[in-house]
Amino acid sequence: MQKNKSHFPLTATALLVAISIIFSTFVIYIPMFGFKSVRFSMTSIPIFIAGSLFGGVYGAVAGFVSDVIGFMFTSQGAPYHPGFTINATLVGLIPGMAFYYFKNQRNTMNLNKINLVLGVLALAGTEIYINFIGIHEVENLGSFMGIPMNIVLSILMVMVLILLIIIVLWVQKRFGIANGLFTIDQVIFVCILNFIVAHLILTPFWIQNLYGVPIMASVIVRIFKSLIDIPLQVALIYVVLCTLPQKVKGAYLCKNNEL
Repeated sequence: MQKNKSHFPLTATALLVAISIIFSTFVIYIPMFGFKSVRFSMTSIPIFIAGSLFGGVYGAVAGFVSDVIGFMFTSQGAPYHPGFTINATLVGLIPGMAFYYFKNQRNTMNLNKINLVLGVLALAGTEIYINFIGIHEVENLGSFMGIPMNIVLSILMVMVLILLIIIVLWVQKRFGIANGLFTIDQVIFVCILNFIVAHLILTPFWIQNLYGVPIMASVIVRIFKSLIDIPLQVALIYVVLCTLPQKVKGAYLCKNNEL
């Protein structure tokens, strides 16, 4: 039994890598700046879960392997850039380190306030892009019921943030701490941290290196993306973690001796 238990993290991580590779075939691209610059997919969710359950080492390996193999099957002629493999590795490493900290240290941070501040900053960046930097692209979308599209999108983004806050408060009240292991605000914080490091800081450099897109323009676009991408990821990750058997979570979720 102990031998089987010791093999479980490796087996489960391999399965999560396979799921991530399958997800890589279902990707939505939004063309900006003349190429497919914004990417929506669920490939990072299995990697995030691997890091959360088994530690940062398993998560990092899962991210690395899934990105390399996924690129072989789904690149469609796109150039390979090692920077995106670094991103995928961090997507698995950061949750492992963060949940390890939450479980083993006395957490005095008010994550709700931090998440709210980051959400407001993301909203501000989105509004700047919609109404200033990307105004010409937005104007090409026309209007909705006679209202300029930049105004429609600005209102929509505010509504998205408000809806996210309502959902978070409802989930916290309805579920509280899931089996005493993690809370929704922790999941949100780690998802935001992942997004900031891998997508907001590093990806613009990789995009500039590949396509010559200005870093600031790429940053603003990704802030715009975050208001859609992060809530979706948080919801899916939290549901998956909540539905895992208690024995699995109790035995593996950020064990004391593993990062």
